[in-house]
Amino acid sequence: MISVSEKESNLSIRRILVALDTSKHSQAALQAAADMAELLGAELMGIFVEDINLLHVAQLSFVNEIRYPMAEVRKFDQPQMEQHWQAQAAQARYGLAAVAHSKQIPHSFEIVRGAVASQLLHAAVETDLLALGRLGNSLPGRSRLGSTAQTAVSQARGSVLLMGGEIDLQQPLVVIYDGTSAARRALVVAVKLARLNGRLRVLIWTDDDEIVVQYRQEIFARLHDSDIEISFGRIYPDAQHLLRTYLENNACGLFVIGRTTSQLPSAILDIILEELDCPILLVR
Repeated sequence: MISVSEKESNLSIRRILVALDTSKHSQAALQAAADMAELLGAELMGIFVEDINLLHVAQLSFVNEIRYPMAEVRKFDQPQMEQHWQAQAAQARYGLAAVAHSKQIPHSFEIVRGAVASQLLHAAVETDLLALGRLGNSLPGRSRLGSTAQTAVSQARGSVLLMGGEIDLQQPLVVIYDGTSAARRALVVAVKLARLNGRLRVLIWTDDDEIVVQYRQEIFARLHDSDIEISFGRIYPDAQHLLRTYLENNACGLFVIGRTTSQLPSAILDIILEELDCPILLVR
């Protein structure tokens, strides 16, 4: 039987931190975080990080800014950088307030200065979920996961939501289940979020036919009093190509996966992070 601890049963997301800038991925993260905050009754916390590394670059005497399309060259210095930050922060604050007011959810906004990844991790300690843009500005053929997102995946203490394009919670939510405590926590969160459209697909990770039957029965028993329509798929541990095929051929609104004690090998997580187009929620 699936033994759900009291901690897992009471698992909740009460504070959501979203990393804000003016990129489209940040805007997608904001909208997704607001949707989740509304659904879960959570507080939405926005943070804008003034990247200290950019400031160091601006202080170099040989750095100039080339303005396109005029091909105008001008000095790029610290006052201009700080002015640029102020404009971006104001835009981020306004966007957060607008979304929060439209959904009537409590919100707050903070501006900090430092290395982006370390500032986000520090702020995320006091929250349950960190939402941020997933895709970096890497060259073709390089990782599709930005350096800040990579750091969040590997080091954040709480759950992490990685956004690329817009989230579509009208599509089925998908969760990988392998019987571990991490998978049970992921299932708890996925069930809560699936209330929005009433559809959840569980991908069972095992090569044992008897285990598949056992997990299906236990999950059905757990959800017997809910209105969620549940369907099942299966992933064989030694058939990574089948996972790729599934990801390519099936739409999902959100892909939910447990991380801390999961049996999933790192290669599978890499496939999900690098090749899946829909948003990814890593539950810790």
